[in-house]
Amino acid sequence: MKLASVLGILILAATIIYVEWNYSKEKRAKWLSAGFTSVSALIGIVLLFDSNFPGPSAVVKLLFGRVDQMMK
Repeated sequence: MKLASVLGILILAATIIYVEWNYSKEKRAKWLSAGFTSVSALIGIVLLFDSNFPGPSAVVKLLFGRVDQMMK
């Protein structure tokens, strides 16, 4: 069942990258959207196999939590 989920994530990510690549005019925008989509797909696959892995909100809190405390 996880194999089907992994394939679904990869097919969806590939479709998004393909459509964005064809309709985006700037080279930098093409690479950024492909990079963000690839990283998101990788995080989705990792979370599929290890649900205890911290999500994106935990990473943002780790990065910017100290800045928030320093500003108070």
